[in-house]
Amino acid sequence: MGNTREVSVLFVEINEAERYFLDKFIDAGILPNFARMKREGAFVVTKVPGWEDNGPRAWRDIMPWVIWPTIYTGIPAKEHGILAFGQDTAPLQGKCLWDVLDAKGLSVGVFGSLLSYPPRDQGHTRFYVPENLADDAACIPAEVRPLQEFCVASSRNYSEDFVSQAVEGLKQLAQSPKCGVSAKTIARVLLQIPKEKLLGKQTEAERAMLLSYLTFDAFKHLYAKHRPRYASMHMNHVAYMQHRYWRAAEPSRFPEELSETDARFFATPAARDAYEAKLADRIKSAFVYTDQQLGELFELIGDDTIVVVGTALGQTPVDPVRDIHNPVVRLVREYAFFDAAGLTNYRVLHQMNPDLTITLTDDAAAEKAEKIVAGFYVNEGKPLFTIDRRANQLFCEFNMPTGLYGRTNGVYIRHTGNPSLKFLFKDHVSQHDSNDQSTAQHRDDGWLLAWSRGATVAALREQVAVTEVAPALLGLYGFPPEAWQTLDSPAFSVTPR
Repeated sequence: MGNTREVSVLFVEINEAERYFLDKFIDAGILPNFARMKREGAFVVTKVPGWEDNGPRAWRDIMPWVIWPTIYTGIPAKEHGILAFGQDTAPLQGKCLWDVLDAKGLSVGVFGSLLSYPPRDQGHTRFYVPENLADDAACIPAEVRPLQEFCVASSRNYSEDFVSQAVEGLKQLAQSPKCGVSAKTIARVLLQIPKEKLLGKQTEAERAMLLSYLTFDAFKHLYAKHRPRYASMHMNHVAYMQHRYWRAAEPSRFPEELSETDARFFATPAARDAYEAKLADRIKSAFVYTDQQLGELFELIGDDTIVVVGTALGQTPVDPVRDIHNPVVRLVREYAFFDAAGLTNYRVLHQMNPDLTITLTDDAAAEKAEKIVAGFYVNEGKPLFTIDRRANQLFCEFNMPTGLYGRTNGVYIRHTGNPSLKFLFKDHVSQHDSNDQSTAQHRDDGWLLAWSRGATVAALREQVAVTEVAPALLGLYGFPPEAWQTLDSPAFSVTPR
């Protein structure tokens, strides 16, 4: 195993899977594969250097699209400069784990890793499918493209009408068996519509699992076919369930009062609690499915493969009554909105709820557009968008004003620099018709779990910085850190059984 010619690594990226739940469900005996990895392998905590939980918006500084690029490269967030989906990833290219290993002559496969767009083949790429929020559906090999088209469209429109998405995606789904998607999985996607009609709105939570079902089928097929020396697979279903349903899982940790979002749908806390009781097992189910994924992957790997599970971050419960107001909303008819404001020659992409990326033709146009977009407000003094500008791109976080649920008649979006410019709020802001909202947010405690059937993988440290993950994984092959990386001391030892 010490010979670099013999080692392969399978990096399973389970975004933000919280250790609290991992330990809880292992103790309950329902995660046998995670339990085996932890019992026979190495467990290491990861931390974000310099981050402090010192304010209500501190979690915005460790968003997953900021921290995962650090995981892949070893470059601190302030240096790699990536802060949003849709951003130019040129600072990362050539420095991600898969690029480094490809340059060393090892075969690689990438599936869904965040900010991995655009796909690139430097000579040893066996498959390369970027994240579901990539700018477009470009991927390697070509037979995966219909599936990627469906995943990108679904991810960008996840809060919109699911029926129309499924109907429009029928052509792509029909072609997805070419890349390994099973008939059973396709049926699960298509049956989601009648399931919601028959069983009620609480079944909408299953939508967050559907892309994982589809992409895992495809990844498993590609991995079995190509057997790359390095492969990564990214999944977000655990993170989603924790964000949305921590309160449903553990209501005693939250206040009884109704949040503003709750009050749209429930007259009393008791009515809300009765509804959320139907969602109480969503986090557990997400972990159990992930454990089943690991079991299927164990059947594919050889004795020379080290399976690494990483989370980049963890989560912590957050009070939606007092500490956070983060419902599912979306800016709609966005081109009419920005056209009327004076923007020209631009492109808008919807990102994670409820962010937008606006790409202009050049830096000067973006600087001008920033001044325009920054002027929108509903409640005077509180901007509608928080904006970060990088070169010709604006990364806009939509700040949903409080006090507007069910009371938007006569409410306008106005502009500080142009009093005559105004839009009816309800014409351009879509409010999701369920009480989905954040009841948890990011914290910087993540973890790595490494295991091999053919070797003993041991932890040499209890904790590593996220900047040390990439060089630690290179170390599994026997490679030293790259010039831009720092590894204070080895994180793992690998001894043949």
